[in-house]
Amino acid sequence: MSEAVSRRRVFQPRVMLAAVFGTTVEWYDFALYGTAASLVFNKVYFPDSDPLVGTILAYGTFAIGFLARPLGGAYFGERGDTRGRKNVLVATLLLMGLATTAIGLLPTYAQIGVAAPLLLTLLRFVQGFAAGGEKTGALIILFENAPPKWRGLLTSLPAIGTGTGTLLSTGAFALATGLLSEEAFLSWGWRVPFLLSAVLTLFGLWVRRSVEETVEFQDSGAAAVRPQRTGTLLERLARTRFAEAWRRYPRQMLIVIGAGAAENAGYYIFGTFSVAYAEDRGLSTAALLSGISIAAAVKLVTVPAFGALSDRVGRRPVSIGGALVLLAAAWPFFAVVDGQNTWMIWLALLVTLGVGQSAILGSQPAFFAELFDTRVRFSAVGVANNLGTVLTGGLAPVLATCLLLWFDHSVAGVIVFIALMSMLTVVTVALAKETRHRETATSPSRPAARV
Repeated sequence: MSEAVSRRRVFQPRVMLAAVFGTTVEWYDFALYGTAASLVFNKVYFPDSDPLVGTILAYGTFAIGFLARPLGGAYFGERGDTRGRKNVLVATLLLMGLATTAIGLLPTYAQIGVAAPLLLTLLRFVQGFAAGGEKTGALIILFENAPPKWRGLLTSLPAIGTGTGTLLSTGAFALATGLLSEEAFLSWGWRVPFLLSAVLTLFGLWVRRSVEETVEFQDSGAAAVRPQRTGTLLERLARTRFAEAWRRYPRQMLIVIGAGAAENAGYYIFGTFSVAYAEDRGLSTAALLSGISIAAAVKLVTVPAFGALSDRVGRRPVSIGGALVLLAAAWPFFAVVDGQNTWMIWLALLVTLGVGQSAILGSQPAFFAELFDTRVRFSAVGVANNLGTVLTGGLAPVLATCLLLWFDHSVAGVIVFIALMSMLTVVTVALAKETRHRETATSPSRPAARV
């Protein structure tokens, strides 16, 4: 056992609190935009458009946040690998909080014209940029503080933060729309959930500033080596930890990009596109919307449970099992939606989101971190994971909608898409070796581990 591992304490509540609460605040901010895009922004920032066109434009700015995430992963990954994990946790939370609060103060189209949607798009980009480093930073600091036998459980906890943040943002908007008239809500009420972010951010910063830097990062000696800032742009890029990760770990980077395909696509197909599918078929969406909320609450328990299971049986079998559940459930899920039985719809969502997606989401954070050494871990996981999210998740609702049109409103194309994404996860993870018992590498001179 390495000295860094032996020096870890058995349990550090401060680290867990900082990671989970910070991620909750960050994803409260990030998810607020998604809700506001369909309720508010299509009316106050794109008012001259047809209502449907306004919604599309609002969701277009929503997508900007996903496109910014790999850039944020690269930038904050470099900072995390050279200046420390704690440094990034504070910076990403502060940046997200400032952007979200600014959206709450942003003048409308009626007040400043076209500058309003342009500024809104810029702020959404900043949100996505911050999110690109946030979840990775939380998982890395938990991973490097965790006793080896608890890595799966502890690194799954940021997923609780993302789920809790999403539920809080949905609840904040539900409260605002329920207490206020439509006129008051569109005039000023929608801003309140965004402005509350300032209070949450200040508390989150206080929690995170109390966390110490990880022992593994300190032992790696990275903080003592200042990055060189000379040479051309290409030469400087070649010296980044991201570029080093691709040189030393090309296969592992591809594994991270592909391994999350089923989880990413499954979340956006079963948890987002399914509502649009029901509307296209003229079906009630009430059972789906309530079931998605129930599944989100259940995931607060099932995700860490599957993380703990991966500590016992391995990352690969839990992840592959989750992908196979999504594969098997794809066709029955849409058949159940067509049947309009509320209890069956809730059960289908619990199977797909509460079991299939949760198994992957709980087992893969530790798996990804164990593939790389300390010197490049933040950059490697941050960029590769965010790229995978954009390619297989962020584009999934749009692609599924296109497939619905191409197949003449038949869901067959979407089922094929889910099957392909599930098999991509199965094959990718199967090609990797189990990492559960792998000792993490802290020395920058250690050769890349084979997988």
